[in-house]
Amino acid sequence: MKTLQSVVGFLVLTAAVFAAPAVIGSVLAGAAGLLMMASAGVGHPAPPPSPRFVQIVQAAPTPAMRVYELEHGAGVVVFKQIDGKLVSRMYRVAGGIHA
Repeated sequence: MKTLQSVVGFLVLTAAVFAAPAVIGSVLAGAAGLLMMASAGVGHPAPPPSPRFVQIVQAAPTPAMRVYELEHGAGVVVFKQIDGKLVSRMYRVAGGIHA
């Protein structure tokens, strides 16, 4: 690795002396690419990250329902809490009101 770095350093200095200023950027980028390819860390997959904590998930309890019957048996109204909001639903009797 030291030999490769020395050779690349010599090539970069030689290119800086003899090459035009517009070419030096390309030479430096190529030298940096060679150094990155020669390193041992490139090409090896990174190990998967280990979890730092374990999350315990609990199921939310079913919402409590309150059922109220309408006058004269016309139907029922059901109240329950969903996502922190009180929701109501009215169910009418299919045959209508019978006296």
